[in-house]
Amino acid sequence: MSAGRADVLSRDVAALAAVEHDLLVIGGGIYGVTAAYEAARRGLRTALVEANDFGSGVSWNSLKTIHGGLRHLQRLDLASHRESVRERRLLLRLAPAVVRPLPFLVPAYGHGPKGREALRLGLLLDDLLALSRNRGLAHEQRLGAGRMLSAADTLARVPGLRSEGLAGGALWEDAQVESSERLTLAFLRAAAVQGALAANHCEAVRLLCVGNRVTGARVRDRETGQEHDLGARIVLNTAGPGAGRLLEPLGCAPLGPMMQAANLVFEGPWPLVHRLAVGARIRERYLFLVPWRDRILVGTEYWPARERRGGEAVGEFRKEVEQAFPWARLDERRLVLVHRGLVPGEAGPDGLATRPCFADHATCGGPAGILTVQGVKYTTARAVGERAVCRVLRELGLRKRTIRPHEPLPRARPLEGSLAERTRLAVREEMARTLADAVLRRLDLGTAGPPAESDLEEVARVMAGERGWDEGRVTAEKAAVARFYEAAYNGNEAGESPS
Repeated sequence: MSAGRADVLSRDVAALAAVEHDLLVIGGGIYGVTAAYEAARRGLRTALVEANDFGSGVSWNSLKTIHGGLRHLQRLDLASHRESVRERRLLLRLAPAVVRPLPFLVPAYGHGPKGREALRLGLLLDDLLALSRNRGLAHEQRLGAGRMLSAADTLARVPGLRSEGLAGGALWEDAQVESSERLTLAFLRAAAVQGALAANHCEAVRLLCVGNRVTGARVRDRETGQEHDLGARIVLNTAGPGAGRLLEPLGCAPLGPMMQAANLVFEGPWPLVHRLAVGARIRERYLFLVPWRDRILVGTEYWPARERRGGEAVGEFRKEVEQAFPWARLDERRLVLVHRGLVPGEAGPDGLATRPCFADHATCGGPAGILTVQGVKYTTARAVGERAVCRVLRELGLRKRTIRPHEPLPRARPLEGSLAERTRLAVREEMARTLADAVLRRLDLGTAGPPAESDLEEVARVMAGERGWDEGRVTAEKAAVARFYEAAYNGNEAGESPS
């Protein structure tokens, strides 16, 4: 272990409780992590706690795409489009080892408002509004301009497409994150470099108040069962599906409804879609088939979380995928995993929220000292975190703060070395506390389906040595990983992987 290195993640819940923080972030998904990163960049004394593991909820269950905002143009939401283009460019620059260009193709059938002409107009407008998309990027990270293909060129790129009525195809470049887990951790390590403290498996039990102001949170260390009071001048609630639980005892206005989101992971690859994502319109919306590593991701489907639909809903979704992409032969035998998560809903497409939610509870009769953020896209999480931190600075009377420049994120790449060496690094430097932490979110062994039994045994063996586990604990850790895969098809209430 490289003792003293600033980007090493060290877990010390008692140290978190020993000082008062300027900002306490509750929730360690991509929104909480990037908010902590932006706060630390501005010199705020920042702490972050996560009840499970960093990025174990919705952040883990993504389509692995970094969108430039072409979809926002359908709603003429130019501000969100510009933000998405800017954030895509920044991620391509900060983490080039895991964020790379990926071409997208959408076949055009017929003409008019949903056909070839509409797609051409969308590409032209996107290129016009995204002239700065490559500013400051290395040559290999730059994105080409979108263009329309002929029907023959479209079929040549995706053999098997329905040729009847095919008027061509829209081709553009967005980006893909090879490992959203590594990117989330890279932001957390960058926050640590700038002084932020963090702890996973540390649950915020309740908010602390003095009068009508939140002054911190009581947290429970899930490893020891001990509770600690963490003081903070401002609390930022980014707990995702769990955000409302903390707010209810304070009489805050309820948050909006949640939607369950699902992406399917199929065995692959297929040469015909190598490094090319393909869209298909079905039920007045688009599904996308995305090549990822040696797998195929397809998504995203949404349904109200209150319906608590499990395997039946996934089966219906898979059949819809077969209808959308009949040429890809995505039958049930190829399905290896379901990625799920809970996301904010509203009266948007598919009932999905299209913009992040900011709630300053003091403005609607609630206590001061707490803000809640619910995000909708992985791509724009950093920008949303930055806006939240700017609100924190205004609340603290610290509007003018020196902002450290964005630097390439530390360790924004897969760990290197043998599996045993990588496992030791995950434990010693990246706060991997459970077997699931390592397998699902540090080593990229289990994000695309169950890992090989030999790999699981090796990781468990090394972690047992590092963490002092006895045979009973090793058996329990392996059982927790097995339960996760068994439940993946039917889903779980929190939309989270095991802790």
